[in-house]
Order: sequence, then structure tokens, then C-alpha cells
Amino acid sequence: MTDIASIKSSIISILKNDSTLQNVLGRDREGNIPVYASYITRKTSFPCVTVMDITEQSEVSGFNDSYDGNRKYSWQYAVIQIDCWSASGPSERDNLQVAVQKCLLNNTPAGVLYCHEPIVTVLDEPDAKPPLWRKSIRYHVMYVLEV
Repeated sequence: MTDIASIKSSIISILKNDSTLQNVLGRDREGNIPVYASYITRKTSFPCVTVMDITEQSEVSGFNDSYDGNRKYSWQYAVIQIDCWSASGPSERDNLQVAVQKCLLNNTPAGVLYCHEPIVTVLDEPDAKPPLWRKSIRYHVMYVLEV
């Protein structure tokens, strides 16, 4: 059984350990691979990747349908958003997006039973100071939570 924090942690670990993504991202000021579990701030190193859950819902089919005699279980659905950030331009942002998708295509996060194809959205902020280039990748995932 798992929870949303475990899934996000697994995704972050998978992304940080991918050699292709490491080459595209490099290291931040502290020497870490810049894959973060939160929103960016102006002190964030670019390029970087952020991972967050934006929705989560539970579905129990009926009374005791998810009961094994000892524990109850709940089917959980969540949307995990992975943002690829660049201050250098759309080319770097696109390279990050491709590297993230290839990485997650080859590695299933721990606890995830099902992952829907990603929805990719361009969310550039060219008028920001400095300009930020961003692509959002949203994955719909299903997992089981012990209640």
C-alpha cells in the first residue's frame, strides 16, 4: 500500500537517478540534481524540474468491497504534475520534457498501479524578468491506499 507522498518521492528519485536527465539538468548551487518537490522561487537554479500532486480523490465501490478481513483499502486517483523549467529558452525546456517522459516511460514509480498517457501543456512566461520557459506534464495515476 502507498500514499501520494510516497509516489511523489518515488518519481523524484527516479528522475534524479536518470543519467540522461542528469546531463540535461546539471547541478544546482548546492551540488544537487535540480528536481524539486515544490514550486520554484526566484532563488531556484535553472534548468530544473518540479513534481507536485494537484488533485487526489478516493473511490470505494461499496461497503467492505475493499476489505480483506483485517484492513480496508481505497482506490486512489491523483494527478501528478511535473514541470520542466528553463531560463535559456524553449529548446532547453523541450529537451527536459522529452528526457522526463522517456525516463518515466522506462521506470514505473513504486506503488503506482496505472498511469494514463501524459497531457503536455506549454506555460511559458516570456514577459517575466528573467523570461521563464516551462512545459507542464500531467500524469493521471491510480494506486491503493490502506484506510
